Amino acid sequence: MKTALLFLFLFKIVPVAAQYCCTEVGKVLYYTTVDKKEEKTLRDSALVRDVIRENERIVVDLRWYGDSYNSTQIMEGENKEVFIYRKKTGITDFIMLDAEVENTVVRLEYLSKYPEQDRVKAEKEYKEYSKYMYSEGRISIPIKGNAVMDEELPPCKYAQKIGFMSMSASLKGKYKGKEKVRTPAGDFDCIKIYTDSQVKFMLFSEKEYSMSWYAQGIGLVKKEIYTKRGKLLKSMTLDIIRKPGHN
Repeated sequence: MKTALLFLFLFKIVPVAAQYCCTEVGKVLYYTTVDKKEEKTLRDSALVRDVIRENERIVVDLRWYGDSYNSTQIMEGENKEVFIYRKKTGITDFIMLDAEVENTVVRLEYLSKYPEQDRVKAEKEYKEYSKYMYSEGRISIPIKGNAVMDEELPPCKYAQKIGFMSMSASLKGKYKGKEKVRTPAGDFDCIKIYTDSQVKFMLFSEKEYSMSWYAQGIGLVKKEIYTKRGKLLKSMTLDIIRKPGHN
């Protein structure tokens, strides 16, 4: 009896949080996107490829496949998404672009072309090379269950330079409360997040206004993309959740 009372007491005073992403390796989430502008329907799937469980966090590697992704994008890793659940804060970071990770990958690939005995020379040459090819900043969305209505997301920026070419991205937004979403895969209690993002590449610029719904233990359940005036352009909905080993 005392044990049960102690458990209830701790349950009340310790914040209970769950990750807003799927952490089961091999699970596949299937989505349907209706593109009103192009007048077509796209079908994609997201595979939980890897999950790394550490003391303070859980890192999820999600890979997308389907109509929205060609073979080149898949080869170059453009279909990859990373979610990091931080146990201490209960926040799930959805990381879209991360310069630190990208710079590390580029550095390791560059150094791998040299034999071990030429490591000092390779590091020196990479330092020079990195002046012309580098990334900085990060684009991410912190998904949290205790956000209040219209609380602003931390604004974030990212930039990439490859020779004379440059690309930059920025994101800002707001938490828009909680909402139950009904989908073919089931009904989900979701956190609703509005984002206003912009990408610039050389002389070209593109903006996106979107609303996304995230559920605990799942991640993205629904996403809508609009024009600046609020006209719906695309709607993406979760259709099926398939566990490992189930066809």
